[in-house]
Amino acid sequence: MQRRQFITSIGTIGTLAAAGLARPLAAASADAASAESTGLLNGTPAVFAPTPSSLTITLPLREAALAWIDYGETPKFQFTAASDEWGFVPHDDKVAKIRLTGLKPGTRYHWRATLKPLKGQGKQIRTRVYSHKTLSPKAAETRFSVWNDTHDQAATIQKLHSLRRAEDDFLLWNGDLSNNVNDASRLPGIYVSPKGVDLAEGPPILLTRGNHDVRGIWANKMTDYVDFPTGRPFYAFRSGPMAAITLDTGEDKPDSHPSFKGVAAFEPLIREQAHWLERVIQHPALRSAPYRVVFCHIPLRWTDEVQANYDNKEWDHVSLRGRAVWHDSLVRWGAQVIVSGHNHRATLIPATKKFPYAQLLGGGRGISNATIIRGHADAKQLRLAATMIHDGSIAHEISFNPLA
Repeated sequence: MQRRQFITSIGTIGTLAAAGLARPLAAASADAASAESTGLLNGTPAVFAPTPSSLTITLPLREAALAWIDYGETPKFQFTAASDEWGFVPHDDKVAKIRLTGLKPGTRYHWRATLKPLKGQGKQIRTRVYSHKTLSPKAAETRFSVWNDTHDQAATIQKLHSLRRAEDDFLLWNGDLSNNVNDASRLPGIYVSPKGVDLAEGPPILLTRGNHDVRGIWANKMTDYVDFPTGRPFYAFRSGPMAAITLDTGEDKPDSHPSFKGVAAFEPLIREQAHWLERVIQHPALRSAPYRVVFCHIPLRWTDEVQANYDNKEWDHVSLRGRAVWHDSLVRWGAQVIVSGHNHRATLIPATKKFPYAQLLGGGRGISNATIIRGHADAKQLRLAATMIHDGSIAHEISFNPLA
């Protein structure tokens, strides 16, 4: 495994792509206005890919602009991220994605984006001040939430966002953020700034891709707007006593299915992850964790594992292609639970001798069926609860004792 895949997801230094380089903060313009009020931003920001040493801030733009981030451990700020790996001040006419690096583990950073139009004589403008924490691998406990199968449903996302917890270390958005991506103009609203929601008012976001996120002619533009800790759609991380592996299950039919029009190549990606898994489970930060969780969109187990009839418009309810090449490594690692979505039905499948990991699914799409999965791990136990968002009832819950 490449060393940087460990560093960015588990360690405390390093980064990939669109790196903002820290330097002393320059004096800000006294007449800077609010970016949202002037309309330069095409919505609100979002914060992705937290690691112990980095965060990525995405700014959707309405027009061409320069962008930089003032940040620090206090709202007075101590640094500015204003250059990328190629020597440019970040700029674009659709989206600016800036990664803050060299941060301290488990530390809250305050930040504010400044933007300056590249055309005309417009004034530089600023966002409001936000704050987010980096991950802490050595923390005594961790709290997190999981969304899945939101499918660009504004009411569902708004309800989920209203349930956010200030104490969460991260939000794991577990696939199918979109229905499909055939309209490029909708990309900012799907991934960064959903209607009526400021995603930056909440914990930083970790992602997995769902089958609908990889469907459509502009699906390959998702990474213009979001970020992953290693720059790949699969990665591992440690948050307090919990180690996690996130996997990309790709599509819910074979790559050769005619509906994909020849653009799908997820079977090689699944095999690549199998080789990566064999190595990553040997990393000390993953092997020493008392709790071991896997996140992926399509579940690796299901209640009815009948082979789908693709000629009859059926689709995979379970990732048999993924499980076939990942299962042995996950068992050797000691995975306790797989957390998934995809089937839009909150479900808990206990561990068995053949499959020594449980399978937990959240519901999805409409408010009446959607869930929020909340997790908490400390020295005593890891607890996961899938809660229905329409009435707060717990559909399923499961707990685990720490591994020896």
